[in-house]
Amino acid sequence: MTTHRAMVDALTRPTHRIGAVVLAAGNSTRLGYPKQLIEHEGNSLVRRAALAALDAGADPVIVVVGASSDAVAAAVNDLNDVTVVLNPKWESGLASSLNAGLKTILAMNVEAALILAADQPLIDATVIQQLMDAFDHEHRIVASAYDDIVGVPAIFGVEHFGSLMDLKGDEGAGRWLRARLDEVTQIRVHIASIDIDTPADAERLAAGDLPSDR
Repeated sequence: MTTHRAMVDALTRPTHRIGAVVLAAGNSTRLGYPKQLIEHEGNSLVRRAALAALDAGADPVIVVVGASSDAVAAAVNDLNDVTVVLNPKWESGLASSLNAGLKTILAMNVEAALILAADQPLIDATVIQQLMDAFDHEHRIVASAYDDIVGVPAIFGVEHFGSLMDLKGDEGAGRWLRARLDEVTQIRVHIASIDIDTPADAERLAAGDLPSDR
């Protein structure tokens, strides 16, 4: 009942308030060390994601941590407008981190949530602003489109939180989006295809050997 009331309250507000959830709880198995803490252009990847959300005007900004939680949290703890949420169930898969972030942000009276992955190093405030500009009362799901994929960064109206919070295991927002393509406003974001999963990815990032076109 409380959750339903929170959803109704958010939907009836006259202006949009889009919060952000930065997913940064994984243990970077393929990389071998926390990719959230890789430095790029002077900041760790998790800090870059949080700053990009803040610079785009997202409010509030939630960072969900799990593996290496103390170190990842320390990378953003000095950002006054960022709330760190610990997901104690991070080992169960991505869905638990999405659930933890959405549950937290739902209680903060938002109309929508921007979901960001901490390992997409080229996503900046400009990209996020494009997504936010496309979100309105008629376009309630806005997602990045790249390489024949629809995925994050993406924005979801509060009425979709319950369905997203029902996801289990390693099922993330991508599969959920692809099941509802007729409801999704797609924004072409080529650089969303760049993520850091392997040592080779990290080496290319360090060398600056990544595409920069949107």
